[in-house]
Amino acid sequence: MVIDHFMYAGPDLDVLSQGFAALAGVEPEPGGQHPQIGTHNRLVGSNGQLYLELIAPDPASAARSPMRAGIAQLARPCLHRFIMDATGADFEHLLRAYAKVGIAAEVQDMHRITPAGNTLRWRLLVPKDNRFGLFAPLFIDWLNTPHPSTRLAKGFEMLSIEAGHPASQELMALWQDMVVPIDLHLADAAYLRLGIKTRHGQVILTSM
Repeated sequence: MVIDHFMYAGPDLDVLSQGFAALAGVEPEPGGQHPQIGTHNRLVGSNGQLYLELIAPDPASAARSPMRAGIAQLARPCLHRFIMDATGADFEHLLRAYAKVGIAAEVQDMHRITPAGNTLRWRLLVPKDNRFGLFAPLFIDWLNTPHPSTRLAKGFEMLSIEAGHPASQELMALWQDMVVPIDLHLADAAYLRLGIKTRHGQVILTSM
């Protein structure tokens, strides 16, 4: 499997986008609204399929969700989740992999409304609150929706991705079962670090 995209999150989408533009020298492109979970986003493309999703609570939405609540509490912009491309994958296998380590998960039918008013639909496997937090990946199947990367300008190149966790042995067993392609190290504190090449040179994005 490959990583589909990273969520880079903050409490305010305008502030988040302005900060990223200043950091990387590229303006995030319009994304849309997520009516089910009360968030909205902007996107940054890469030189491949991978992209960055800048995501924040949508003040125009009354919808509430754990995702919205978690992002609203962030003290600074940060890597918040990573989503694996599960096109053609066995979602039942992924659900069993989570169940083996005591994590409940569910498959949701999702959609996003674009600024042009079009509706994009996909399936998303979402783990519920668990001890691994952002290190428990989401999995996406875009169904018949064109992949977002097909309409995004090339804004960055991924250089590296690295993670560390105090429970690295247990987490690595889960990741191997799910074919997660991220280097994982034993660390005194959990972290996720993404290195990207931008118009301003190399930039490191980090988790909380």
